[in-house]
Amino acid sequence: MAKRHARTSPVALLRVGAPSSVLNAPSTPAGGKGEKIKTVSWGAKDNIPQDCIRIVYDSGAADACAQRLAQFIGGKGFASEATANMRANDEQTLNDLLAEAKHYAGMGFGVVVVCRFTYGGQRGDVFIEPSDCTRPEKDGAGRYVVNYGLAEGKRAAADNRVYLPYNPLASEEEIAEEVLAAVQSEAGYWGHLIWSFEARPGRTQCPVPSYYAGKEDLETDAALARFDRKQASNGFFPDAVATVIGARFASGPDPDFVPGADQTMDDAPWVESPDMKAFKGTVKQLKGSESESSVLVVQVDQAEEVPKIEFIDKGPNSKGLTDMRNRIVGAVCRHMGVPPVLIGVAEPGMLGNNQQIVNSIKLFNLTVEPKRAEIIAPLARLYPEITDWTVKPLNPVDYLDPEVAKKMTDDEIRAFGGLPALEKPQSTEAERTLQALAGLDALVANKVLEDMTEDERRALIGLAPKAPAKPRPKA
Repeated sequence: MAKRHARTSPVALLRVGAPSSVLNAPSTPAGGKGEKIKTVSWGAKDNIPQDCIRIVYDSGAADACAQRLAQFIGGKGFASEATANMRANDEQTLNDLLAEAKHYAGMGFGVVVVCRFTYGGQRGDVFIEPSDCTRPEKDGAGRYVVNYGLAEGKRAAADNRVYLPYNPLASEEEIAEEVLAAVQSEAGYWGHLIWSFEARPGRTQCPVPSYYAGKEDLETDAALARFDRKQASNGFFPDAVATVIGARFASGPDPDFVPGADQTMDDAPWVESPDMKAFKGTVKQLKGSESESSVLVVQVDQAEEVPKIEFIDKGPNSKGLTDMRNRIVGAVCRHMGVPPVLIGVAEPGMLGNNQQIVNSIKLFNLTVEPKRAEIIAPLARLYPEITDWTVKPLNPVDYLDPEVAKKMTDDEIRAFGGLPALEKPQSTEAERTLQALAGLDALVANKVLEDMTEDERRALIGLAPKAPAKPRPKA
């Protein structure tokens, strides 16, 4: 192994009497054209995070799942008061960082943690950058670019924030040298960045949420909601159809029209006939001034011209749509990794199947824990002095659908919340005897009871032994 040479760094200078200004962090770069950097494309069109945000926020079920995931990832904050209140930057504590990062983890984008080290290589401010606006450098030195314009499909070089990759094994001297070199570069020093996510084959540079494979189901959920809105606002739902017969009800040229220059009576506008106006007025009076019912009025010249109006029975179609909605909501929940009961949806197949419900919560925890680790892992690297990163969990019972809870036993509800079953009191001798009798044939049980003394039979039902009769005194 090659021998490492001593380095002349701000830390070394500080140790030999250099000014304490090396302990300050460099100022953030201001102005400038920014450094043009080629970045790795996040998807074929570099828009996977923006596409994910669109489909999740358009789908009511997916949005509810993302919110529930974030809530359980963040829990009630760090259990240790010292950890929760540790200062991360001038405006945030570690608890604040957890509350901010949980939403990016819940969306499947991973968590981007930034630390601005001082000139001396010591930890400075730590904060969260938006994962959806982060891209790794392409064919470079492992740097990262954060550009807020990516959220709107823009990417101006002047808006690039270029971050250095953080190496947890680097010494303070090595970090100090990186800081100094970045300060003197075109991009300036923005900080060191850790992008924490679970890498998978083919997804090692940028994460792709698992639900993206089922994006069509999420989009279908949104489309069904738009269909319902269209039906409610623009659907054809007349309460009655009234047909008037005769030419006197037909619209005709305005009799009061006076032709202007270069006009004839053919240019007269058509107006509603007085008879039709009177008929509509009568209909309006009959349906009441407060009524919002609608009446379709049709005018024909002869009885044989009356149109045939048929209404489609939407019962079967509505049932099919309802079944589809339930199926799609279930599919969305599976893609998001959230049990339907946690977003207020009681699946018919799960009602009464309490063990399946409990198992679904256990699987949900397998989704929550890795995503929570995406937040804690980088923070633990930056704060090695902190040993307790426990997060106070939420109680799933608080989010359990009431209809499902009615069908669960107390022990099953406790298991749903991750609690052990209550210890049951040991059976008494009498209880064990009654249980044994209950398992016998009726004739055999009666024979056993006949062979028992009266006091033994009284003890089975919780009565005290019968007191012996007191002897009467002799006269």
